[in-house]
Amino acid sequence: MILLATLASRAGAFRGHGVNHAGQPFVGTLQIAPVMAGRAVTLHYTATGLDGQALHEEFALLALADDQRLCLWPVMTELPFVMPHRASGASGTARKDAREVFATGPRDAVANFREEITIECLADGGINYAHAWGMPGCEFAPRSRCEFFPEKT
Repeated sequence: MILLATLASRAGAFRGHGVNHAGQPFVGTLQIAPVMAGRAVTLHYTATGLDGQALHEEFALLALADDQRLCLWPVMTELPFVMPHRASGASGTARKDAREVFATGPRDAVANFREEITIECLADGGINYAHAWGMPGCEFAPRSRCEFFPEKT
């Protein structure tokens, strides 16, 4: 719940730089909007290559699921369906206010597609957003990440 409250309190526009699964650097944008007084937040994430090419778009809802665990429902350009990503465990460090890993299934379920999305709210106001995944029959590994900072107004 710390992550949900922290993201709701950081509503607004973020911008940053990252690298995707193919090693391409990109400029990322992230829009965070609270829903129903912070009961949920929406996250709209885009990655644009340095050449202007759209590389990724994701719109997600983050809220409590019926089991009272945080759940992320991302709609992504790469997937033709929505896979709920349930919180798998939170941790914090001296540099992080809140961190959560959202997973579609166990990393070692090699017969299936599996994915983890990690969201970290940093003490300096930044947000890290990372994807790790494995295709059926393939290795599970970190694939892309972006570090965002609030846009200056």
